[in-house]
Amino acid sequence: MRWLALDVGAKRVGVALADPSETVVTPQRALAGGAPQLLAARIKALVELWGVEGVVVGLPVTQGGKSRGEARVRALLEALRAVLEIPVVPWDERGTTQEAAARLAELGLSAAAKRRAVDAVAAAVLLESFLAARKRQKAAGNAEG
Repeated sequence: MRWLALDVGAKRVGVALADPSETVVTPQRALAGGAPQLLAARIKALVELWGVEGVVVGLPVTQGGKSRGEARVRALLEALRAVLEIPVVPWDERGTTQEAAARLAELGLSAAAKRRAVDAVAAAVLLESFLAARKRQKAAGNAEG
């Protein structure tokens, strides 16, 4: 199943795409931020272009559940569910940006190049986490049956 992941920030939305076998995750060009309905329309176009069968959206989890980031993501989730007829799954994004920054630091990129790439790499980290959990869930289901 081909999945698309989104790491939603205030200025940019990181995008990553998995291959249909759910084994290879590739960061894509980040989208400029915007109103939830506008973003949902742009993401719908990508879903159709790439034959995506499910969307994973990074959800910032805070203690109070009332952060601006959470509100922004929940609004996008609602807008995506209104325009897509495929699963739209929120996924805990804690640690994805830090992991992305660490991966980029290993490459020795300039600070500007890291800033341009961090959102897409964070989306890739998010998608890798989601797919690993799916794989564990499938394996547990096979072990029980």
